[in-house]
Amino acid sequence: MFDSDRQKGKVILMLTFVLFLYYTVWVIGLPFIDDDRLKSLFYSHNLALIIPACLGLFFIGGLILFTVYHVKPYLAQKIEKVE
Repeated sequence: MFDSDRQKGKVILMLTFVLFLYYTVWVIGLPFIDDDRLKSLFYSHNLALIIPACLGLFFIGGLILFTVYHVKPYLAQKIEKVE
């Protein structure tokens, strides 16, 4: 699909920009807009806070599991040396 990493990077950058712009308008701009037609393009305002919070918890949990997985063998070796 992509001929080079440069094209892939451009697509990822554009997608990230569009998502950031959508989220910014959703969280910051939408409370100041009274037009119901425009509000129908966005989800509930509660989801704007719940989704990043859940993603953050999954990310931090993944980092903790990754750290425990890689530190556990090292700690087992240290305990064997002490005994």
